[in-house]
Amino acid sequence: MASWFGRNSEDLGEAEKAVIGDTVAVDAIEAAEKDYKAKNAVNQVTDDDKFQYAWHLVKSPYAQDVTKGVAILKELCKQGQDHRDYLFFIAQGLYRLEDYEASKYYVQQILQFEPNNRQAKQLQQLIINKQKQDGLLGIALVGGTALVVSLAAAVVGLAFAKGKK
Repeated sequence: MASWFGRNSEDLGEAEKAVIGDTVAVDAIEAAEKDYKAKNAVNQVTDDDKFQYAWHLVKSPYAQDVTKGVAILKELCKQGQDHRDYLFFIAQGLYRLEDYEASKYYVQQILQFEPNNRQAKQLQQLIINKQKQDGLLGIALVGGTALVVSLAAAVVGLAFAKGKK
């Protein structure tokens, strides 16, 4: 059972599992990091090595690792390589970090060049659904807060009215 920032894989919907997937085991991340650092120490890190390390980090159960993986992928994008995979995993990492606006931006970059990219379209739909869900939750929280404040005011008003008698 993989954990994703405190969520179990059972908590993910089928669509989310299909597009985002489970996390990678910590020992696999550590092995990728060890390989990356060994190659970096002798200045033999290739873009593929960076990508493999970043991929493992984006799939980590820890937000700090995901953030680091996204940063590495963004650096790779600046080097003018084939961006599609980099962009997708940046978007995936940002989605996992719940930065839906930024994730949507990277998905849109993919769809600009590959309008029929199935994975990008699926991730885009997940983002839209999460934003709607978060919007409804925000409305409910604001409504609930307003209700609590109104009730508190009513209780204070009643106490004040009773105190004047």
